[in-house]
Amino acid sequence: LMAYEHHMKVDQTGYPRSTRSRQPTLFSRIVAVADAFDAATTKRSYQAEPWPPDRVLREMRDNPERGFDPLLVKAFISMTGIYPVGTLVILDTFELAVVHARNSDPQALHQPVVRVIFDSMGIPVDPPRTVDLSALDSATGKPVRAIIKTTDPERYGIHVGDYFV
Repeated sequence: LMAYEHHMKVDQTGYPRSTRSRQPTLFSRIVAVADAFDAATTKRSYQAEPWPPDRVLREMRDNPERGFDPLLVKAFISMTGIYPVGTLVILDTFELAVVHARNSDPQALHQPVVRVIFDSMGIPVDPPRTVDLSALDSATGKPVRAIIKTTDPERYGIHVGDYFV
């Protein structure tokens, strides 16, 4: 049933077209969110350039025409964080980091725990430094580091899985 329904939208559009009025089951709606996230963030035959995870989550959350259950999208974001584990990010310090864990504070989902793998000069950090982006500077009360943007690991020849051993 999940395989059959997961492309049906909550407004009953999508496919397959149903001959009778029906709502996709809860499990089908959960699979729809996970499947869409996976499809949008990976290379496919129909998509040579995947979207960055944060952009996909924003689109799923903010565009009702995508047809996802808003409560399930919110739950998905709460579980993965805005920057899911394995996302390569550029920090405002110009360091390159891999998201290592989501922040457990629901108010700080945009400030994950990262592993800094290259310093601001592009020199590899060995071993990578684990940094909580919600850590505040004691003098200013502002975060020490922040994410500027996500980037494609292939652009830098990085295999993010190497940083989780």
